[in-house]
Amino acid sequence: MDDIVFVTADSVRADYVDEMEYVSSFDVETGMTAAQYTRPSLASIHASSYESVLTGRVSGPTLAGALSAAGYSTLGLSPNPNTDATFGFAEGFDRYDSFIEPGNRGSGLRQYLANFDLLRRIYYKFYPPHAKSANRPRDREVVEQAVEWFNAADGPRFLWVHLMETHRPYGAGDDAISEALDQKAFFKPDDLTEAEEAEIERKYRDSLDRADENIRHLLAEIDSDDPTFVFTADHGEGFGDEGYYFHQPQLRRVDDCLVEVPVVLDGIDAEGPCSLLDLTPTIAASAGADVADDWHGNDLLETTTDYTITIAPWHEQATVLWQDFERRLVSRDGRVTFEDRGAETGVEDEVPEELQGRLRDLGYVE
Repeated sequence: MDDIVFVTADSVRADYVDEMEYVSSFDVETGMTAAQYTRPSLASIHASSYESVLTGRVSGPTLAGALSAAGYSTLGLSPNPNTDATFGFAEGFDRYDSFIEPGNRGSGLRQYLANFDLLRRIYYKFYPPHAKSANRPRDREVVEQAVEWFNAADGPRFLWVHLMETHRPYGAGDDAISEALDQKAFFKPDDLTEAEEAEIERKYRDSLDRADENIRHLLAEIDSDDPTFVFTADHGEGFGDEGYYFHQPQLRRVDDCLVEVPVVLDGIDAEGPCSLLDLTPTIAASAGADVADDWHGNDLLETTTDYTITIAPWHEQATVLWQDFERRLVSRDGRVTFEDRGAETGVEDEVPEELQGRLRDLGYVE
């Protein structure tokens, strides 16, 4: 059985993948996300489940669990509070690290005030995504830990690494866009000058280049001659294309810039556009692991994907996109539930207070 390296990078648009020279050296297809922001999207990938989109947690059999049952050592590293074990992301992994610092609690008063648009704007003004970036390890540190874990594990090995520096503000320190520019783009995108628009995109492109180099470094340093390599993103990013910047999950948008992401399946004989829900059954099947009946995605080794569904949830409502790669059908901001085996699931999930501050500082919680 071959080793498997699965890398996801935050906020990578399909039409910007050429900025990643190494990743682009592989065959790149277009994948459609099942959600518009990190937690529901990555959860739905690992569990191949629409229920995971609506609950915002990994629900049901996981890719790591299937590979572990097939004899793989399973390793996961993701420096994002959205992927904490609290949300089920550690399920099936022998070793897992989300790099969350204990004691980083949110404020109940702050959460209440954030329900009001004006106060939310004031909060984001004084506490932009830069506020807690210093507490998050750089992607290269995460990659070095991944290499150490991988090389120490018994084979065959499955490694998942999520890279965060492609997420707004696109790095730390001088690499990142300034707080002032970030706030202007977030709240007043129509006021951006051409030079400011160019600066935001340049910082983003630079972050893609760094992610590309980190992926190259990861594959060069692990002690595996020819691993299966899978790459994708959790969602894309907006740069004024549809009148807004960044991905802003509270907008419940399903525009192409957010839902179309690059997909690499090197070492797996599958091609063509797909849903990201297809990745888990396809990877499992290629490794000889069981493909769970509960998974909603297709095994691309056996069939093609003719249509995809993207659900963009935020609190009590969601926008739903159905498309067959030629036509799009969108239902905006409706109440959505998912029914499976007699269970009904709403779009909200209780988030432990332990994670509130980190999620809010990234802009995921109002």
